[in-house]
Amino acid sequence: MPTVSNSDPAPAQASDPEILRHSARNRLVHWATAACFLVATATGLALYWRSILGWLLPVFGGKESAVNFHFWSGVGLAIFTLLLYLAWRGVARWSPVDTEFVRNLRKYAAGPGQTQLPGTGFFNGGQKLYFWSVVWGVAVLFATGLVWWFRKDLPHPVYAVCRTTHRILAVVMSAGLLVHIYKATIGEPGTFRSMIGGKVTRHWARTRRPGWISDSDQSE
Repeated sequence: MPTVSNSDPAPAQASDPEILRHSARNRLVHWATAACFLVATATGLALYWRSILGWLLPVFGGKESAVNFHFWSGVGLAIFTLLLYLAWRGVARWSPVDTEFVRNLRKYAAGPGQTQLPGTGFFNGGQKLYFWSVVWGVAVLFATGLVWWFRKDLPHPVYAVCRTTHRILAVVMSAGLLVHIYKATIGEPGTFRSMIGGKVTRHWARTRRPGWISDSDQSE
């Protein structure tokens, strides 16, 4: 299948018009989700690995306060992730283009400025994979976290499995966040900027999300 390369179109000019990619509401929900995840992760790691990260507990006001921070940031994470799901579930639907993307990750996503498939929509296959992994991952974190609060009323084996699942998944999702940050900054310049100001240049849209800009132009 042919691809669209960053070097194919003419270089973007300073006067290249900008178009809206992310609304203010979606940007706010995105950053609120990130903030809740970071607080939940920091407090969770500090509570679990006190011998190594116990120095973080005073930052949150001590152990009991850190437990409360962890609980409420977890609740916030679930709520904001649900809002992101409602906002992006349509543009995150899987397509044959995404399957092609995933089958050839080295070609399309291994480094900065990789080529993109012509039909790449609002999100590429990698972003969709991350989106759905976050949606389902947060759902599992929330469910297993609730088990901890009601552990006295549940069989110990259930609590033990949920506790282990919660901890492992939190670490895996933290690693996924690092990849997400890399791809949003160094890996695909312009992506992070769009989540701050909401806009991208038409050049960026043509070269990075050709399917999305094509659909947008046709709908105007």
